[in-house]
Amino acid sequence: MSLSISMVSVSSSQASGCHFYGRSLYGENAKLPDRTNEMAGIYAKACMEVAAELNVPSINLCDGLHLTEEGNAVVHGEVLKVLASGGLHAPEMPDDFPHHSQIDFEKPEAAFKTQQ
Repeated sequence: MSLSISMVSVSSSQASGCHFYGRSLYGENAKLPDRTNEMAGIYAKACMEVAAELNVPSINLCDGLHLTEEGNAVVHGEVLKVLASGGLHAPEMPDDFPHHSQIDFEKPEAAFKTQQ
């Protein structure tokens, strides 16, 4: 058995949107999100440093932008390349979780039971 490691950083966050959503749920008690673009950038930088130190493939997704459909397609292609460089082929890999389109948000546990 061989082990393959790749590092993928976190993407940037939309702190204002997260805070707005939190306020819609919790009102004035909503706390500011701790996953800010600044913190995501620090974490992403650390991921890239570890990847370089370990000499493993890496992808830095933290650029402060929210990607378009085309941008996500480019990232998807790059992730597939990194996986392939480690001998992994995404279409042959099992899913850990059901696709979001298969989840009934009124009863989400049902989708996860059928996944097992």
